[in-house]
Amino acid sequence: MNRRELMGMSTAAILAGLPTVSAASPQKKATPKISFDRAPRLSLAERDRRWAIAREIMKRAEVDGLIVYGDRESSAPAPFSPDSYFTNDRLGSIVVFKGDEPPVVLAFAPMAVSDHMQARLRGDEQWLAPEQIHVGKNGAHLVSILHRIGLTGKIGVIGLEPYPPFYFDGAIPYGIWNAVREAFPKAEFKPVYREYFMLTAGHSDEELALIRHAAGIGEKMCEAMRAATAPGVTEADIVAATTAECLRNAGFTAEILFGSGHEFIGWGPAAWTYRAQPPRTIEDGDVVLAEVFAFYGMYETQHQPAITVGKAHPDFERAAAVARACYEEGVKALRPGRTFGEVVDIMEAPLLASGGWHVHPLIHSINPYGPIGFGTAPGPESLPEAAAYGSIGRLPTTWRDLPLEQGMSFAFETNCAFGRHLANLGGTVLVGADGGIELNDNSTKVMRAG
Repeated sequence: MNRRELMGMSTAAILAGLPTVSAASPQKKATPKISFDRAPRLSLAERDRRWAIAREIMKRAEVDGLIVYGDRESSAPAPFSPDSYFTNDRLGSIVVFKGDEPPVVLAFAPMAVSDHMQARLRGDEQWLAPEQIHVGKNGAHLVSILHRIGLTGKIGVIGLEPYPPFYFDGAIPYGIWNAVREAFPKAEFKPVYREYFMLTAGHSDEELALIRHAAGIGEKMCEAMRAATAPGVTEADIVAATTAECLRNAGFTAEILFGSGHEFIGWGPAAWTYRAQPPRTIEDGDVVLAEVFAFYGMYETQHQPAITVGKAHPDFERAAAVARACYEEGVKALRPGRTFGEVVDIMEAPLLASGGWHVHPLIHSINPYGPIGFGTAPGPESLPEAAAYGSIGRLPTTWRDLPLEQGMSFAFETNCAFGRHLANLGGTVLVGADGGIELNDNSTKVMRAG
């Protein structure tokens, strides 16, 4: 697999003050749907490989068993779903391994069992046998299962450690974990998310096929967003077109981060999705900024479209050139032998040299989440409006010492702002033998509506 030829302007050109950003070629016609006949699936051999990983986690952590907590379904972005890694089934369960025995699964509700029944009647290939599944995702039931299988001594746990950007104190609810601790006061519980990450982040061929498939869906979503963007349409129209393109290609997306305007400095879901207010109408001279999440088989790619409507402000074009330079540096640096922290430093160099600020991480892992690279450049606290707020905390880069391995997947979301003009570019990149392997193209440079 060869890395694509890098496009766009160089870091040297940035520092020389020559902002020129390539435009994605406009496509007037909708792209055809992905062929479902070629959609990849996971085999029972992949299941056995993953269950062997669970046992390797136990071996490395020197524990007798493993509790894997999974958050509820549709908890995106950044879902905490290691349960589905081991079940290939509906999200929101607790998975318990003991030694070489098949795992026991505590499903959240009877509907999960009826779905499993329906899949058996249809003839779908499943990883779990009926006798492995129990209903009752709560502390009391988990305690009873641990007693029943005799897992009361040294236990590894996935779900206790920080999981930024949403679970800084771990994902397991207090009620569940308090019940376990009270029932087993002499047990030794060991957080093992780091071991889980190190054994699962370098993907198998089957997993890489899912990631590439998701990337193809995400690419189509970004083009649908570009095609739907025009003066007079609403933000809701654009988000609807983007989501529809995901679903018509049999992908899944739980959320799209979205904003627009001549000036824009926010970052999150469109305000009208959480506050009672109408969606904004797009105007000439606007910039649309988004983060697109494409899932297939619970493997995720992320895409960062920035779309201009007519002529954008020069400071946006300048910021986009810096973001592109950061992206290029990161692609070249993403190779085995480097640490995650080294890649963050390399990616951040054009941003620091430019004097701009940034609003969100430059890079973070996906499949699974773990290291997040915020870097050291100024954030929104540098704006004059920040003086009206309480303390605005800075989030640090995590897992700087993580050694990169071939096949790991990262979301590149390089961003830069000058004043109130923010630009955001990027996509999903794999660690390759000689540098990053880019899985998508259109959102890695400025896209032009019309």
